[in-house]
Amino acid sequence: MMSVPSEEDFARADRLAKERFRNLDVVAEHVKQHFMPICPLHNVYIFSERDVNFRACVFFKKDSDIEACKRGGIVDQIAEFIREELERAGRGKKEDTTVAFEIDSDENVDRSFAGGYWERLR
Repeated sequence: MMSVPSEEDFARADRLAKERFRNLDVVAEHVKQHFMPICPLHNVYIFSERDVNFRACVFFKKDSDIEACKRGGIVDQIAEFIREELERAGRGKKEDTTVAFEIDSDENVDRSFAGGYWERLR
């Protein structure tokens, strides 16, 4: 028999969700502020995950930007910066935190998902 969640159950779930996503928006914003002036970065999304601690989805403007930024070391710099910012935001020491990175382009989202980031990020 299933029971109806109580107000306390909902409040606890709300607190847990807030803690799970605490400061991830701030980290993503810091990444954008730091890297948008120096590379064709389009957007960054960071999620708390179950299989890893965090998933960072980094979007460049064009498909060709991905390879250029990999060759130029920018992708590695972004990954390191994200780990440092997560630590600075109180989300764990960078050496103890597992971050899965997905690198993609806005161009691909337009082409493959009709511009729908919701569909791309699911």
